[in-house]
Amino acid sequence: MTRDRRSKLDLYADILEAIKEKSRKTHIVYKANLNFKRCEDYLQELKDNGLIKVKAHSPLQWDVTEKGKEFLEKYDQLRDLLPR
Repeated sequence: MTRDRRSKLDLYADILEAIKEKSRKTHIVYKANLNFKRCEDYLQELKDNGLIKVKAHSPLQWDVTEKGKEFLEKYDQLRDLLPR
């Protein structure tokens, strides 16, 4: 039995979608199906690349930037082009 692994782009998209719905790390972990450590690493990568930003510090909440929204739009367009 083979397991499909998500690409980094798929993970980024899953995290960005989770942040659009709610922005606290616990929600992101469950919605994007990650563990807390991996989630933390990916959140830092997304932040470093300008796709997300901190919305509030106490409690820590995230928000998708315009660049992040553009990424999701292009990701969705690409997925629409590929056969399922």
